Amino acid sequence: MPSKPDSRRTSSSRSESTEDHLERIQELVEAKGYARVTDIAEALELSRSTVSNMVRRLAKRGYVNYERYRGFTLTAEGQAVARHVKQRHRTLSDLL
Repeated sequence: MPSKPDSRRTSSSRSESTEDHLERIQELVEAKGYARVTDIAEALELSRSTVSNMVRRLAKRGYVNYERYRGFTLTAEGQAVARHVKQRHRTLSDLL
């Protein structure tokens, strides 16, 4: 039986959640120079454990760098994805 497409997946197979996390991390890095799990959880209204799990996955995929006591920053690939997501959101907002 064929599986149903996941409506929360983007055309490039990243989930909306992944993209939301990357976009929020980018915004925090632009504002503060880094992002912490607590900051991301507060911004996305999620639990710290949920954000911690996602950040681990983002790091495994090569989107996030972690420096102990300094928080998270995005890799070049993570920055590119975050910029793309932000531009797409801006375009959609302009259309509405």
